[in-house]
Amino acid sequence: MKALLTAILVCSTSLASQAQEQAQNTKAINQHPATLVTFDYLRNAMGQDWRKAGALMEPASLETLKTRYIVRIKASATLDDEISLVRRLDCSNLSEVEGLDPQEFYVRYHEGIQKRFNIDQEKLKKILDSLGVKVLSLAEETVNTKEYCHVLVRTRHSNGDKQISALDLVSLLKVGGKWKVTTTAQEPVVKSLKAPSE
Repeated sequence: MKALLTAILVCSTSLASQAQEQAQNTKAINQHPATLVTFDYLRNAMGQDWRKAGALMEPASLETLKTRYIVRIKASATLDDEISLVRRLDCSNLSEVEGLDPQEFYVRYHEGIQKRFNIDQEKLKKILDSLGVKVLSLAEETVNTKEYCHVLVRTRHSNGDKQISALDLVSLLKVGGKWKVTTTAQEPVVKSLKAPSE
């Protein structure tokens, strides 16, 4: 009987210790600088404050988004399609689009999408008021001297009619000592494997 009580006491102590350690790890992950940027970015994006969201992004990612959009405009099947894509950015021609600062492009691009879907401001407030973000994991890595952090989160919000839950992976890159959201870290990296010369 004494042995059984000792075993139960050891198990209880071990479980309590593991729970305390897990709580400390969760707290450390939630306070990680990359996690804090992720929270800000998601809140601004969900709240459609594109200026603030864009300010949290890596400049090279913004440039890449702009370049891809310009390629899309140039590949338009018809002149009407090209004009539609240009006007979505509140520009009058392709030259104006090309002249946009990448962060301004990001803001106009998302505002254009926002106008198309015409989201009710009352629903937007409900989304923001109900928004919850839970960090599931955080992984840091260094690739070719660049420091990355990948934050896996579960978001939950309500628009008044429905409860929406999503799993998101946000990647960040350290730029000038600060974490910035990057859109290129999740793309496949392809390297050529050359056969050894004989």
